[in-house]
Amino acid sequence: MSEFTRVFNYKIKLIIAISLFFTQLISANASVEVNISVEQPEHHLANVELKFEQVNESKVNFYLPTWRTGRYETLNLANGIREFIAQDSQGNVLSWHKIDKNTWQVSDAKNKKITLTYQVYANQLAKRTRHIDDSHAFLDSSAVVMYSQASRSSEHIVQLSVPKLWKSFSGLESGNNSHQFIAHDYDQLVDSPIESGINEHYQFSVDNRQYELVIWGEGNYDSAKMVKDLQILVKQSKHVWQGYPFKRYVFMVHATSGARGATEHVNSTIIQRSRFKFSTRKDYLSFIAVAAHEFVHTWNVKQYRPKGIVPYDYQQENYSNLLWLVEGSTSYLQYQLLLRGNLMTTDEFFTALAKRITAHAHKPGKESQSVAQASFDAWISEGGDYGNNHSVNIYSEGFLASWLLDFDILAKTALSKSYRNAHNQLYQQHRLPKGYDEQDVLSILEQITGDDYQVWWQKNIQGTTKINFNRLLAKAGLKMSYAKNVKDKSSEQSKVWTGLKTKLDNHDLIVSSVEKNSPAWDAGLTTEDVIVAIDGLRLLDNELDNRLKDFKPKQTITVTYFRRDKLITSRLKLAAIPKNKLKIIPIAKASVEQKAFFKAWMGVDFPEKK
Repeated sequence: MSEFTRVFNYKIKLIIAISLFFTQLISANASVEVNISVEQPEHHLANVELKFEQVNESKVNFYLPTWRTGRYETLNLANGIREFIAQDSQGNVLSWHKIDKNTWQVSDAKNKKITLTYQVYANQLAKRTRHIDDSHAFLDSSAVVMYSQASRSSEHIVQLSVPKLWKSFSGLESGNNSHQFIAHDYDQLVDSPIESGINEHYQFSVDNRQYELVIWGEGNYDSAKMVKDLQILVKQSKHVWQGYPFKRYVFMVHATSGARGATEHVNSTIIQRSRFKFSTRKDYLSFIAVAAHEFVHTWNVKQYRPKGIVPYDYQQENYSNLLWLVEGSTSYLQYQLLLRGNLMTTDEFFTALAKRITAHAHKPGKESQSVAQASFDAWISEGGDYGNNHSVNIYSEGFLASWLLDFDILAKTALSKSYRNAHNQLYQQHRLPKGYDEQDVLSILEQITGDDYQVWWQKNIQGTTKINFNRLLAKAGLKMSYAKNVKDKSSEQSKVWTGLKTKLDNHDLIVSSVEKNSPAWDAGLTTEDVIVAIDGLRLLDNELDNRLKDFKPKQTITVTYFRRDKLITSRLKLAAIPKNKLKIIPIAKASVEQKAFFKAWMGVDFPEKK
C-alpha cells in the first residue's frame, strides 16, 4: 500500500469518526417533542404524543418510572396507560410488546425516528402524580411521559392542548406560547410538575428572584395573605444557605377535598390541603409551615442529596442511610425560616416542639430502629400499630437527630456555628451531580467544630439513644411543664392510661393500636379486638374514655372483648400519665448564657417568662 493510500484511508476514517461523533452528539442533545392533549377532561383522559430523534438500536425500551421524586415508595404509575402505538417518521406502525409492568419495547427501530402515542388516565390527585378533571390538569411527568435511556439527557419541549379558558404554569422555562414549556432534560421534566386549568395566579419578586403562586380550587384561603407571607418566607433562606439554586420558583396550591400533603420539586412545590383548612390560625400556620418545609427542600435534596439517590434511578428503589437528613432536617430547618420571618411565634414553636417530644415518648419503635436504619428501609416502612411499636419515622426522629446535632455544634463552637452551617457546606461542597455520603457529613462536621464525630454518629444516628430532653432544653433556658390549665379546678395531676387507641365502626369499638409495653399490651389486647364491656358493664358506642375517668391509676379492671367472634375477658392494670398536655416554657430566671444560646439557636430573642 502506497503512502498516499495510507494517508487517504486515515483521513477517510478520521472523517467518518468525527462525523459519527457529531451525529451521536447531536442525537444525544436532540429535543424530544412532548404533546399532551386534554380533550376529555371530565373523563380524566389525555392523549400523549412523544417524538424521539433517530435511535441506534434495533430494539429500544421506553419506560415510565416506578416512583416519583419526593415520595420514597413504588407506585403504579403505568397503570393508566392504554392505546399505545409506535410509528416511524413515515407513519409506519412498528411492532412492540411490554416486557414488564412499565417497559414498552419497540422492535425494528434502528436508524428511525420514533413517535409514540398513548392515552393516559389521570385520576390520582392524592398521590400528586396526575389528575385531570373539567377544571384543571395537574401533571407530574413521571406519571405521564415515557423516556428511553438515550433520550434521558435530551431537551424536552412540552406543548399542551387544553380547554380555551385554561392557564398553564410550571417551574420550567416557558416556550413559544403560554402552554409550552422547555426542560433541559428528562430529570428536570419529571421534577417540574405542570398545573393547567382555572386558577388564581400571583407574581412577586424577592432578591432578584421571580416567584409565583398558583391556586386551584375554592376554599376559605386568603390569597393576599398567602402572597404577603410567602414573600417574607423566601427571604429567610439567607440564614441557612449562601446563594440561590434558581431564578424562578412556583408555589402550587390545591384547595380541594380528599387530598392532603405536599411534594418538593426542583423549581416548585405542590401543596394540597382541604379547601376549608386555611382560615383559622392553627390551619393557616400548618399551611405556611408546609410551604416552609417544601422551600427548604429546594436546597436540601434538590441541590444536595445522598449518593444513594444520585442520580435518580426511576426503575427501582434508591437506597440511602441518610434520608433522615433529607426529610428530618428539612422539618427541623423549616422552623428556622418561620421564626426568623416572624411567621410563627415562639409560643407556637414551643407547642410544635412539645408535640414532637410527646410523640417520641409514645414511640416504642425508637428502641428497635435507628434513624439510619429507618432511612434505608423507608421504601418498605410500615405505619400504624406495627410501625409505631417497632420502627421510627425519618421525619419525626430525623427532626430530633437534627436538633441533637445542632445543639452539639452550638456548644462545641461557643455559639459561633450551628447545624445551619453544616447544611450550607453541603450545598457549597456537594451540589449535584456530586452527592454526599456519611463520611462527607462527618468531614463537614469536623471542619466546622474541629472535633471527630465518629463516636457521636455511631451512638445517635446508627444506634438508638435515649434523649434527655430536660437537659437539652435547659441549654436554651427552657423546660418541660405539665402545669394545669387555669380553668381546670381539679387537683388531679395525672389520669389513667391504658395504651389503647380505638375507632368506632358501626357502633363497634375496635382497637386500632396498642402501645408496646403499655397496660393494654401487657393485658394481651391487640388490634381488631372489639371492646364491649368494662368490669362487666356494657360500653355504648365510644364512651371508653369517659368510663375510664371513674378509675384511678394502679387499679385493675376487666376488659371484655370479641376476638374472631369469641368473647374474651382480660385483666388490665391501669397506669398513669400527666393529665395535661406537655408544654415547653421559659425558665423563670434564665442566665445570660442560656438566652444567648436560644438566640443563636433560633435567631430570635429569648422569650421572657410572663
